[in-house]
This record gives sequence, C-alpha cells and structure tokens, in this order.
Amino acid sequence: MKLFRFTIPIMILVGILSMWLLGTKYSEVPYDTRILIAVGGSIVSGIITHFLLRSDTQKIDSKPSDPIKKKR
Repeated sequence: MKLFRFTIPIMILVGILSMWLLGTKYSEVPYDTRILIAVGGSIVSGIITHFLLRSDTQKIDSKPSDPIKKKR
C-alpha cells in the first residue's frame, strides 16, 4: 500500500498537466479526444511508476550486528 502513496498522485499530476498542455497548445483537438489522451497517459505513467518504484525489500541483506572497528 505504500507504493500507491506515490503512484496515485503521479497519475493525477500527469492527467492535470496533459489536459492543460492539450488545452493550451492543441486546442483544435476535440475535448473528448483530449480526455482519452490524458487518461491514457495517466494510466501508462501509473504503470511505469508502479514498476520503477517497487521496493525489493526481500533482497536486501540485514544490517551487521557487530560494528566494524577501523584502525587508524
């Protein structure tokens, strides 16, 4: 569930920014097509975020119990 803390806000941010960009620079594109483009971009960015930010906690070695003393 910690992963969705980052995935959902990134999807919302991509959706808002894509609607703004499509509205300002590509205003000749119909509104329903703009919505489909923004939703598609949000879903793709959410999937990419989900896989790139996935934590591999099972593969991390545990912290050593004895501190290493350095000689000077």
